[in-house]
Amino acid sequence: MRKQVLRVVVMLSVLAVLAVSSAYAQSGNRQTAYIPFAFSVGNKDFPAGEYSITRLNPSADKTALGIMSADRRDGSIVLTTPIQAAKASEKAVLVFRRYGDQYFLAQVWTPADAMGLAVSRSRAERKLARTDSAPERMTVALNSRKR
Repeated sequence: MRKQVLRVVVMLSVLAVLAVSSAYAQSGNRQTAYIPFAFSVGNKDFPAGEYSITRLNPSADKTALGIMSADRRDGSIVLTTPIQAAKASEKAVLVFRRYGDQYFLAQVWTPADAMGLAVSRSRAERKLARTDSAPERMTVALNSRKR
């Protein structure tokens, strides 16, 4: 009886690992998003538009994130820090902090993953944060297109 229970537990564990790794593989390291407002990442400003977001070194402690406009005119690479959520994200999203009419990329979340990526605050954002202590949080779905 113990042997059968152990087999069932092992099989369920293997299936769970396969399901999670399959979902992660489908999400891939490159995502796209239509961002309907101008925003900043690090010290770089970007106009509204379609962008690809790529994890350049996903297994490193400090993941480099590449951001490139669809027309390849605007791009940047920024280092991120891994962050842990209480539960796995259901959707792939970009999280922005908004101060008035200025948006700053803050986090990147992929589906079926409780680990996200945090983007450090730039000098300009830290300056705004001193005057506006409660930024609004805005999200944009990854793998979205202009409507």
